[in-house]
Amino acid sequence: MKTQTKKISKRIFRIIGAVLLVLAVAAITAVLVFFLTYRAQLSKLDNSKGVENSIYSEQFKGKKVMVLVPHEDDDLLIAGQVLPEIYKNGADTRIVFVTNGDKFFTARQRQDEARDSLKTLGIPKDKLIFLGYPDGGTIFINKSGKPEKSFSSGLDHTNSGKHFVDYHFSKYGTHAEYTRQNVLNDIKDVILDYCPDYIIAIDFDDHRDHRGVSMSFEEVMGNILREKKDYKPVVLKCFGYSSAWRANPDFYQLNIKSVHKPAKDRLNDPIYETDVPQYNWSDRIRLPVYSGAVSRSILKCPDYKALSKHLTQFAYTLADRIINGDMVYWNRRTDSLIYDADITVSSGDAKLLNDFKLVSTDKTIPQKTKFSGCVSSFNKNDKEKVVTVKFRSPQNISCISLYDDYDLNRNILGGTITFSDGSIIDVPNLNANGSETRIEFAPKEGITSFTFKVTSFEGDTAGLCEIEAFEKADYDLGFSFVKIKNADTDDYMYNYFVEPDTSELILGISSSDTRMNCSLKVVDGSGVKLNGNKLEFDSVFRKCTVRAEVEGHPEIFDQITITRLSAKELQKYYKFQETDKKMFKADVKWLKFENIIKNGQFDSYLIDLLKKLEQNIEKEIYN
Repeated sequence: MKTQTKKISKRIFRIIGAVLLVLAVAAITAVLVFFLTYRAQLSKLDNSKGVENSIYSEQFKGKKVMVLVPHEDDDLLIAGQVLPEIYKNGADTRIVFVTNGDKFFTARQRQDEARDSLKTLGIPKDKLIFLGYPDGGTIFINKSGKPEKSFSSGLDHTNSGKHFVDYHFSKYGTHAEYTRQNVLNDIKDVILDYCPDYIIAIDFDDHRDHRGVSMSFEEVMGNILREKKDYKPVVLKCFGYSSAWRANPDFYQLNIKSVHKPAKDRLNDPIYETDVPQYNWSDRIRLPVYSGAVSRSILKCPDYKALSKHLTQFAYTLADRIINGDMVYWNRRTDSLIYDADITVSSGDAKLLNDFKLVSTDKTIPQKTKFSGCVSSFNKNDKEKVVTVKFRSPQNISCISLYDDYDLNRNILGGTITFSDGSIIDVPNLNANGSETRIEFAPKEGITSFTFKVTSFEGDTAGLCEIEAFEKADYDLGFSFVKIKNADTDDYMYNYFVEPDTSELILGISSSDTRMNCSLKVVDGSGVKLNGNKLEFDSVFRKCTVRAEVEGHPEIFDQITITRLSAKELQKYYKFQETDKKMFKADVKWLKFENIIKNGQFDSYLIDLLKKLEQNIEKEIYN
């Protein structure tokens, strides 16, 4: 009886084992089929053949490029989709991190993450520079001269993790105390050490350190331009928050979206278009991202792979906001003749008129902060209201730019410019938001001085933020590009899908210079006709390649593909997106788990709790 029972038991176990084996094989097969199908679909969707732009081919070769940011991961927010290709094509590149990002983590953690992150983009660790200042303090606005201490380490001087040496120590053999002046000195030194042709720097947005580094950089830049008259780099400023961290989560669309105008409730002051009042959204420079940066799977995007190396920061969870079809910058000209001139005013503070700073504040928190110390206001009882500019040597001038007080209730409505040659130019009302008002005229030679007199204004008084004078009205960025876009949505186009019932598509062109004459042509494809800038598709149309070129300069071009999906293909694509989104969320969960194992950080809410506690304490201090 016992023998028979054992035989039955063995038989049952064998059956159960066989069933489990079959189920395991079926599960593994299903997973393999799923991934193979997913990869095949991805390969089909991400065929980048025919997609190309000339901007990154040869134009940056031999150039020096510096990215200046406060934290380890901010480099990806302001340059992640352009920097790898710039470096790959021969630019001498440096990424400068002002702080150690050590508010809640160690310098080693943050620096190692930056190293591993940039390695995924092909940028080696010897291109990284760490100034080694504390994260999240008041060092950028503290004018007391007393050293601060790091929130996490308790140190009061520059330092670094195990695998790097802070910049000040590598240059001078000693660490620098945590003071505002030392920050300014090190930023100045690192710029002059490399004299980059291009500086991509963080702008004034919704983070105290972003604001602090932005203001510090502009203060330093103003000093450099006054002292080193032959150095005039191209400066591109970029918002890390409104253009990336807090942008719209719009990755999963039929086509990738460009950066769109920030929502009003996310701005420092919603009456303006950006966090810097003087920036007009229409004046932004929209760099195309390189073709390898655009994938229809977020997991395949190089920027996501780089973001995922910053485990402590959870930036990878926001990849669907950060990854876009363009990178948005504002150019700050450095070739103004005013930096080599003496300025006097009938009243106000003349030093503010050529300091390169558009905004300034003594309080980098809370989010809604007031600007101060960036506008030279005439006294209310000043009847002259005159600015006098005297050059140290005769200058040729064809353009003067005036930046009004950004206060919308204080506006200069008219004025006159009188040159040393006796000529006079009438000035119309200046842009109320303080953005650049350009006064262009026939070139004047040998000018030794000029005055600007306010003749009419509204509000209790008038004032200026900056005044600039240029030999040439036009500015050469040092690179040229054209980019095809959807004229209706303003989104840049790459490997572009249209729906089954689409019969026409209106194209537009963005360029580095609006004066360039550009032409469009269909390179290949049937069932499509180009009528002006309108593509017209007939019933047989499936796919075509469209190319934009600068007339007379065919080496400056953009080339895209346009595919019309069938109803069945469109359905499959949306299913693919649903799958990819689920895989993205699953990968995020895995990365969070990896962070727990590696760093002991259980979730982002703990950090958010600490940040909120810190902000409440700071508000109490400021109040």
